Amino acid sequence: MFATMSTSATVAPRARVAPAPRRVARAAPLSSRAAHSRNGASRLAWTPRLSLSRSRAAVVRAAGEDKPPLPKETFSNATKMRSEAQAPFRVARMFLFGAFGANATLGFGIAVLQAVTKALGAPNGPPLDQSLQNLGINLGCALFFGYLYKRDADGRDKQMARISREERLSNLKCELAGGKVVSLYDLRGFSRVVVAAGDAAYCAAAIEAANATRDPLVERGVLLVPVVVEGDVFNETLPPILEEDRRFRAAPVSVDKYRRWFDEQKNEAKVPAGKGVYVGLRMDGRVRSSGVGVPPWERFAAELPPTDSWGGVMDGFDGRVGVDT
Repeated sequence: MFATMSTSATVAPRARVAPAPRRVARAAPLSSRAAHSRNGASRLAWTPRLSLSRSRAAVVRAAGEDKPPLPKETFSNATKMRSEAQAPFRVARMFLFGAFGANATLGFGIAVLQAVTKALGAPNGPPLDQSLQNLGINLGCALFFGYLYKRDADGRDKQMARISREERLSNLKCELAGGKVVSLYDLRGFSRVVVAAGDAAYCAAAIEAANATRDPLVERGVLLVPVVVEGDVFNETLPPILEEDRRFRAAPVSVDKYRRWFDEQKNEAKVPAGKGVYVGLRMDGRVRSSGVGVPPWERFAAELPPTDSWGGVMDGFDGRVGVDT
């Protein structure tokens, strides 16, 4: 017994060791660049389909559209103000014509409804003959006032187009005999500029014809600007500008701008490309006359008033040579 007790006393009980916690390896979070590449890889599968659909749409648009639409011509505020100053009652007329036309259109619609309801047997509707009479009257009034409105609108657009051409022409520059470069706008109130554009032979003929009536033209402030816009030589074959030509002749600056302006006018007027043309301006810068061939210098000298008398800015005192304003 003692032996058993001693043995049990000497042998210590075995301690239980707690199991170590199991660590579960977690994946590190993806960086922003990796996530972007991962998402991008999923989107790459759809990219060819989207690009293919876009390319098909582009091909359809290209096949359906032969030419891009031309931009509508826009006018500056100065052009609109000049147009209103030259036709001050046009805005009031267009307002009245539009209001009357809208009223007649509304009456036409009401008359149509009344006529239809009466034809279908409505007991309280107005007589059918009266509805038809109102329908015809309102239709005629709507067409009449619509025509008047359209006529004024077309006249306004043509007038603003003409004023816009005059403004672009006034921005062109010329060089006087003393070497001073001025724009045609700067010559308003001082000279009646006549621009003759064509080939070298046409410009030489215009200068020779103007020299025949030189003194009367100078008294009337006529300033000739010959521009060679046809051929490869620009103004080298023309007679040189002398000091005594200060008030009679000027040389163009930037001939390409003159050529573009005259090409636009020729295309609009359907003038052949090889024809020489001229444009005569009033003292206030408005286009007074234009035509094909050598300018009528003798008529200018006979009908234009001298610069030291009434004329220029005032209407009715600047001649009647082919007035197109």
